[in-house]
Amino acid sequence: MKKTLLAASVSLAALSGTAAQAMDDVIVAFAGTEDLQNDAEYVFIHAFAESLEDHGVNVIVHPSNTMGKESDRFDQTSQGLISVNIGNGGSLMKASKWASTLFLPFLTSDEASFDRLVEESDALERINEEASRLGIKVAGFAMRGGTLGLFNTQKPVTTLADVSDMRLRAQNGDQVTFMSEWGAKPTVVSWAETPNALQTGVAVGHFNPPSTVVAAGQVELLDYFTPLDAGPVPKVIMLSDDWYSFLTEEEQVWVDDAIADGIAVNRAWALEQASYFEQKILEGGVEITPLAEGERAKFIEASRSVWNQIVPQKDVDYISKFVD
Repeated sequence: MKKTLLAASVSLAALSGTAAQAMDDVIVAFAGTEDLQNDAEYVFIHAFAESLEDHGVNVIVHPSNTMGKESDRFDQTSQGLISVNIGNGGSLMKASKWASTLFLPFLTSDEASFDRLVEESDALERINEEASRLGIKVAGFAMRGGTLGLFNTQKPVTTLADVSDMRLRAQNGDQVTFMSEWGAKPTVVSWAETPNALQTGVAVGHFNPPSTVVAAGQVELLDYFTPLDAGPVPKVIMLSDDWYSFLTEEEQVWVDDAIADGIAVNRAWALEQASYFEQKILEGGVEITPLAEGERAKFIEASRSVWNQIVPQKDVDYISKFVD
């Protein structure tokens, strides 16, 4: 009888120990919606969560800025309140000044060239040297799908000269710099105010891929799209450094593998969906007007001529070694 009670006690203790060591819920937050058709961030998150669930780990997803907007989510990730946050480039630049280098216009042309450049330049290591001071670990990027081009309400753009004096919405001062070099008249407008700016004429266009316009519900507000292949739109996979460092080695492997799985699924989705998003804007009445021969080279030359006004010359010199 005593042996039976002892065995039962040992078994219960073992079970209790296992439960105590179980990995806590993983809190994931992002700005988009739980839409596998249109939302690139959620495509990554869904695959990431499925991978962790294979190890019995529960993932709680907070979409649509329910954990706060970009700056709020960044701060909560830094503090360990959010485990994984999918943020925009502006948020990343709060953590790492060097990260601005990866968002230079015409640095790369598509997802594949961006991924190659990030790997060959040791970009994540450089970013995390700075980001770790704020409690952030950048694990990689989830692609929006498609490449950057120019949307507008005014006229077909097939040459650099066509952009002259166009009032373009700029995301920030960096975009003001290169759009001005194009000959445009950029003005900084928040993304939330962009629809109103387009409707009132404060801006007549902006610099984005079709996927962003579809996801934002702006198709009916725009008339023309010019593909520039000026680079993909990376969304930033940020981890709480404190949260990650307190995981066991085994749990870190689970998380690393889940991130790799999520990125792989996201990349496959981005390639498949590029034509879908172009079809969606066509169906919505947007005319696609390709650049005339030789004109993309003019956009590249104008944009790259002001890279050193956006980031330090030493960073331009370094990253240029990895540009095609």
